[in-house]
Amino acid sequence: MEKRGILLASVLIISFAVLKFISGFYIDYEWFRVNSGLPVFWIMFFTKFNVHAAFSLIFIGLFLLNFLLIRVLGGKGRFFSQNILDRIKIPALGSSKKLLLIIIAGGVVFFGFVMGSTASAYWKEYLMFKNQVPFEGFPVDPVFKKDIGFYVFSLPFYQFIYGWLMSSLFMVTVFSFVFHLLNGGIQQRNMRIEVSLFARAHISILLAMIVTLYGLSYELASFDLLFSEIGKFYGAGYTAINAKLFAYRAAEIISFCAGGLLLFNVFKRSFKLPVLVLITIIPVYFLLGVIYPAVQQRFIVEPNELAKEQPYIKNNIEFTRIAYGINNVKAIPFQNSKNLTFKDIARNRDTVESVRLWDWRPLKQTYKQLQELKPYYFFNDVDVDRYIIDNKKIAVNLSARELSIDGLSASSRTWQNSHLIYTHGYGAVMSRVDRVTTEGLPHMLIKDIPPKSSVKIDIKSPQVYYGEHKNSYVVTNTDIKPGEFDYPSGDKNKYTSYAGTGGIKLDSVFKRLMAALTFNDINLLISGTINSNSRLLIRRNITEIAEYFTPFLELDNDPYLVISEGKLYWIIDAYSYTDQFPYSTPIKMGGSRFNYMRNSVKITIDAYNGTIQCYISDSKDPLTKVYSKIFPGIFKNMEEMPKDLQKHIRYPEDIFNVQSHMLLKYHMTNPNVFYNNEDAWHIPTQIYESREERVHSYYMVTTLPNEKRSEFILILPFTPYKKNNMIAFLTAKCDMPNYGELQLYQLPKEKLSYGPMQIEARINQDPEISKQLTLWSQKGSSVIRGNMLAIPIDESIVFIEPLYLKAETSEMPELKQVIVAFDDRIAMDSDLPSALEKVFYKGGYVQKDDSGQKIELSLKQLADRAWSHFKRAEDSMKAGDWKQYGQELENLKNTLTEMKRVNK
Repeated sequence: MEKRGILLASVLIISFAVLKFISGFYIDYEWFRVNSGLPVFWIMFFTKFNVHAAFSLIFIGLFLLNFLLIRVLGGKGRFFSQNILDRIKIPALGSSKKLLLIIIAGGVVFFGFVMGSTASAYWKEYLMFKNQVPFEGFPVDPVFKKDIGFYVFSLPFYQFIYGWLMSSLFMVTVFSFVFHLLNGGIQQRNMRIEVSLFARAHISILLAMIVTLYGLSYELASFDLLFSEIGKFYGAGYTAINAKLFAYRAAEIISFCAGGLLLFNVFKRSFKLPVLVLITIIPVYFLLGVIYPAVQQRFIVEPNELAKEQPYIKNNIEFTRIAYGINNVKAIPFQNSKNLTFKDIARNRDTVESVRLWDWRPLKQTYKQLQELKPYYFFNDVDVDRYIIDNKKIAVNLSARELSIDGLSASSRTWQNSHLIYTHGYGAVMSRVDRVTTEGLPHMLIKDIPPKSSVKIDIKSPQVYYGEHKNSYVVTNTDIKPGEFDYPSGDKNKYTSYAGTGGIKLDSVFKRLMAALTFNDINLLISGTINSNSRLLIRRNITEIAEYFTPFLELDNDPYLVISEGKLYWIIDAYSYTDQFPYSTPIKMGGSRFNYMRNSVKITIDAYNGTIQCYISDSKDPLTKVYSKIFPGIFKNMEEMPKDLQKHIRYPEDIFNVQSHMLLKYHMTNPNVFYNNEDAWHIPTQIYESREERVHSYYMVTTLPNEKRSEFILILPFTPYKKNNMIAFLTAKCDMPNYGELQLYQLPKEKLSYGPMQIEARINQDPEISKQLTLWSQKGSSVIRGNMLAIPIDESIVFIEPLYLKAETSEMPELKQVIVAFDDRIAMDSDLPSALEKVFYKGGYVQKDDSGQKIELSLKQLADRAWSHFKRAEDSMKAGDWKQYGQELENLKNTLTEMKRVNK
């Protein structure tokens, strides 16, 4: 009975493990099928399977070949020599040699499986090697004159093959040596080790293969010199090319000679000569690869470092700039003039109306307090985008109202509530980045449940089944009554039934069984509410979806929400990357280290159906071309993206920040300047809340100097290294057809241009502002100093910083004041227009000329100002902000009065 019980338990455990594997495989298959991703699923599966099987068989074949040779030719045909094993008898097996055979067979299969599994981890390298394309339009490497594709696609595969073969040959050689001992081919007699002719020949051939392969490793190592991190710059320098490379070649030749002598040892019957030659590698490499490079570096390079390293520094600059796409940055002089007037401000009204007064951090807290409405709703992030509002391109903040099961009370988190009833979030909120109500709250364009819009942007499908939440699977279209919770409405709730195409249709008992096994949830199999029309929605986190669908791409950290034609979509930027671009300085982002990066793919995900689409945004990228060959039909051209979605693509912050970081040093293209680090830059700091932190890149709508139309751009200022004055700023265009165009505006070096931290210091030194900040802090409120924004207007820069107040008893920050600084002028007021007016009009109708003398405004300038007040009054009326409307009418009246006086 005990044997039967053990056997039955073993069968059950194995059966469950097999079913568990099959269920996971099947659910994955169904998910990829529903999302039109079967090419990815099958190609990855068969590649891993085939590589695993092929390399497992190769290892087992190598082992068996050597084993059979020993069996047939070694020890005069004996299987094992007479030893203690012959005196050990094992029940049911007889001779202990049978047990040893079973152990050996099991060990070979096990190690073969392990070696195959190790190889299958390199499925990506194999596919990229097999489908590689040349790096057209890129220079060849300056040392070996090879196409960049060799280093990106071929070299990693060769390095894998070398490592795998070396490990396999070493293991086979060790096993062969042990087998020769057991088989009598190697014996100890009369205090001497005797080796049979076959054993000597066999071991010599195996060692010759290992030594020859080791020699080839120096060939691979020579290519690795282009990725050297020794010295002041990345890549091979003078010493590496003129000393290290010579040492590698010498060691390679010695290894080949030793390998040839080991083969010759088959006939000579002595290991002395090949071992002696092999041992010479150590002193030769030490002399040529360690001593000689050190001497050359110290006595030849260091005294004349700039002259010797100059061509290699030039290589590093050129290839780093190409690898990160900063070689295409257009450098433009920016005068940063001091004669900006209110007329210029009025003319650049589009820019002023898109100044991001609402920083996402305090705004997220405000959204939570105002618009989450129920404890199970939450806003994960606040995004910035632009929409056409009243025929103008306006920057807005936008966030999806998602549902979190963790927000339900513990007693409410039942299986049915978690997986059948509370299935989705609802709607989104939108507010203008530049507007604030009289209460200091965001000016809402879309709010509440169901979504109410004050502009022509409607959400017709507000349900959010797929988002940034971490919720588990849900089952829709069940028989549960009254249905899926849709949204709260007064004292009652509204319910709905899913009408989309997302998820796996549970139209068979087999599918339900597979789902139950995959998620370890028997309810999926036994629940009476699940019917043949029910759908299982899995992987509902958009980042997880993109990672499963495109595991070969790096994803941007900031997916963002888009409202397009009444539906909600997520857009995720994806990057192709490699660390195999020669001479390019690497950088780390997240958990990845790379030295080549392209924003190659835009991924869109339908928030209702979970449908995923991948669009190629950089058709010239060689890595994307390879991925398109590997996974045909997965990628679409950018032109195939719906036109309305194209209006909302953004240049992503991750790659922009990487490019900005590289530009801090690699804007210097002169090797002499680069070597001396004469013109290094720095990302400026600012005061956020009460601490100092780096300035973040930010989106805005503006008309750049000498441009004819306003555009949605990403911008980041720079300061000189260890200095606070501003030296340049980088912009990236987001709108088609100029998407991705990078422009570096360089400020004059001969005059002072204030930087963000210098403006922060002036804010602290201003008596009126500092007095007010101190007063607020003493009244039980905390002051949050928002992002310092450097706004280019014409050929000048205006600095703007919002101030938020948060009561100690409240989690809702309110935007109370806006600080504007220009040149030596600084002012604070309750809104941006008023603060701008104070700075440029000094509170009256006069301004200063370049000599500091007051000049009276002309009639035309007053007319421009009157028009500005009229437009702001009109906007306030549309928004229902009657208090602001009244203030603007009063301002308009005062301006018209002044116009009448001037016109007398």
